[in-house]
Amino acid sequence: MTRPELLRGRDKKPFPFFTVIISVLFALIIALLVFEMWFLGRFTPVCVDGISMKPTLEDGDWLYADAKATPARGDIVIVDVSEYRDEYGHLLFHEGAEPILFIVKRVIAVEGDRLYCKDNQVYLKKKGESVYVPLDEPYAYYAPPPAVPLSFSEVEVGKDELYLMGDNRLSSHDSTEVGTLLVKDVLGVIPSWALENKGIITRWEAFRDNFRS
Repeated sequence: MTRPELLRGRDKKPFPFFTVIISVLFALIIALLVFEMWFLGRFTPVCVDGISMKPTLEDGDWLYADAKATPARGDIVIVDVSEYRDEYGHLLFHEGAEPILFIVKRVIAVEGDRLYCKDNQVYLKKKGESVYVPLDEPYAYYAPPPAVPLSFSEVEVGKDELYLMGDNRLSSHDSTEVGTLLVKDVLGVIPSWALENKGIITRWEAFRDNFRS
């Protein structure tokens, strides 16, 4: 028996639940890909190699460096030191016979500043100021206490230069030995949120390592 036209029109249409779910998932994947492209275009993942920034940073920590940030006093920066050489053409930064091409250090002074260090205490006279002030450095690490405290004579930071030091003052190859470095060689600044979340970032990058080849 043929059903009336009115009843045939009441047949249930499939609810597009799965279509909606798939569309939402697809949109999320696209959004994540766009975000990652933007994020990696600005932030570079870096892995700490060495103990020169201990205890702030440990060997093996992962961080993100902001390639578009301008370094300021107190910032931790990643610097390309592959072009820093002595008068004989030898790289200034090396560990034994192995060359060091990139370093992670803290900005202590910027263009126009003056500073010196006496008995582990850094004194800073900022550009435009007339008085040296002891620098408050809760991050500075001196362990074990050195037989001869760290000291260096007055330095003036020149145009487009930075004075960099490692937080682990007794195990850092930095401006105290090689002098100021150029702002143009800074590859990125470590943002505060990356420092605060370095444990999460380290675990995430360790997970991502499983898919790198």
